Amino acid sequence: MSLNKKTSSIWSHFTVIDDTHFAKCDICKRKYSFKTSVTNLKTHLVKSHWIQMSAVQPDENDQLIDDPPSAPTVQSILPSTSTSLATTQTETVLINSDQPSTANTAHNLPIVRKKKPAAITTFVPKKMTFDVQKKIDEGLLKLFTKDFQPFKVVEDEGFKNFVKLLNPAYKISDRHTISKVHIPALYQKSLNETKELLTNESLSGCLTTDCWTSRNNIAFISITYHFIDKQFVLRSVLLGCYEFSESHSGLNLCNTIQETLDKWNIDKKKIILAVSDNANNIKSALNSLKVKSLGCFAHTLNLIVQDALKLQLCLIDKIKCIVTHFRKSSRANHKLNMYQTSNGSKAPKKLMQDISTRWNSTYYMLDRFVELEDAIRVLRPFEEATKAVSGSKYMTASIILVISQGLKNVCEQMARKNFTVEVINVLQQLLSGMNHRDRWGVIENSKTLVRCTFLDPRFKSITLSDSMQQSVKNNVIELTAKIISKDRSSNAPLQEDSNSLPEPVDRDENVVSIWKTIDTKVAQLQPTGTVTSRAIIEVQRYLEDSIINRNCDPLKWWFENKHNYPYLNQLARKMLCALGTSVPCERVFSKAGLLLSDRRCNLSSKKSRNLCKHYNK
Repeated sequence: MSLNKKTSSIWSHFTVIDDTHFAKCDICKRKYSFKTSVTNLKTHLVKSHWIQMSAVQPDENDQLIDDPPSAPTVQSILPSTSTSLATTQTETVLINSDQPSTANTAHNLPIVRKKKPAAITTFVPKKMTFDVQKKIDEGLLKLFTKDFQPFKVVEDEGFKNFVKLLNPAYKISDRHTISKVHIPALYQKSLNETKELLTNESLSGCLTTDCWTSRNNIAFISITYHFIDKQFVLRSVLLGCYEFSESHSGLNLCNTIQETLDKWNIDKKKIILAVSDNANNIKSALNSLKVKSLGCFAHTLNLIVQDALKLQLCLIDKIKCIVTHFRKSSRANHKLNMYQTSNGSKAPKKLMQDISTRWNSTYYMLDRFVELEDAIRVLRPFEEATKAVSGSKYMTASIILVISQGLKNVCEQMARKNFTVEVINVLQQLLSGMNHRDRWGVIENSKTLVRCTFLDPRFKSITLSDSMQQSVKNNVIELTAKIISKDRSSNAPLQEDSNSLPEPVDRDENVVSIWKTIDTKVAQLQPTGTVTSRAIIEVQRYLEDSIINRNCDPLKWWFENKHNYPYLNQLARKMLCALGTSVPCERVFSKAGLLLSDRRCNLSSKKSRNLCKHYNK
């Protein structure tokens, strides 16, 4: 069989190996021989993957056949007395002529074009082409990877009838084919594309990890990787969401993370920061990996606020009881809605219950009680901070120190106002938590966060203390000098090769060269300073440049100014991928919770892993 002619739909599941008579299955990666036909490959798909390959019938279009001109007849010249016959059997075309019209002129005679009789196949539904079938299959898979529907939905009678009405020719796959063939193939495709993306675009990265237990009591661990591509866009990749049946010890967590990094060919040296919750086991695992780690800022903020709210636990419990009463009693809830409507509310609001593990849910619950206005004013800045640091599509590490300083200032200002004793006690407890050495101190002393803030053109060094400003400036100059030195050493062989070419030498001093003037000017413009001096100049120029607006995109600014700061730009791309929270991992689990819903609680961990690949878009 010719390797150049691959028209069979078989080749959408196989890849030829280096112009040989062997092909590799895209699903299971096994090799199979094909010499004269693809029967061997087709048999493998049917037996191993339950894929039935059907031949594609070419479309046949109706054609008009022109009969050759014949001698005119009386019937062809005179108008027909049967209109229906003329409209259904023939089509008359008059040919224009510049000559005068006469009865004997052949050009004035009508030419009859007959339609080809309709074949019996035109009344039979056309078979769907392979490309159309594949395109619809890809759309069907989004029903499971994006909308989290159970596989069994394709066997529901209502759904099958709906699909048949949309396209009678489409043959919908059963749930076994979808779960064992289509989803694994989609997973493998996403895996290969993501690996290629990491190889070509990732200069450095930030790791986040978290653990979670599903409603059917299965433990999972998720690991995400975040980096900045060549276009200075922050990218997020899900490295894995695995079932974790072993004990959650630091050693087991360390081994799982290391195996994941090895699978994706990610060097630990490229990881500038690893973010997780504040659990001791994950801290121990990251320390064993010998990577810089940081506790999730949102989690730390949650602990501080929860400790402060314990002072008002009695009041919060009373509010919980009130909320519970209105949520359980339909009559009371109806009266509450009627009261709001009678007071001019167009959209009556329901009372909200809090969640013990999320302090901001308590805030939303209290927010519905306007009598607690002072308490709401105290908690509002913390709610704003939690929202700001919980993003994964923009830089968050560079705003952590700015937010922490802002929260302290706000609490100190409110502590001087005339609040009730209870509110003042909450404020003092919040300030005490933010001054805690093991919580806030770890964040404020993080060198990675300080570098990220310094390299953020929205803040630079304005939020840092004088001693910290000079320290981080020297550190950035040192890192920039290393980049310059590495760049010059990598370009040195190229310069030697270009200089090794023989150049014409002017033996006679009186000979005048047309290149002499420009060569002299270029030589004078060549940098003569050391790599350190070059780094100092670039960093100082960056600090003297205007600070951009807080609402501007810092990554976009760096991309637009990459030629103004060629070396500092590389350091920014390496450092600014750091995140301040492990929220991306928690978002994976919130989606996984939908995957493992009541209708899908029997889903295996392998299928759950495949479906979680929708995270890498």
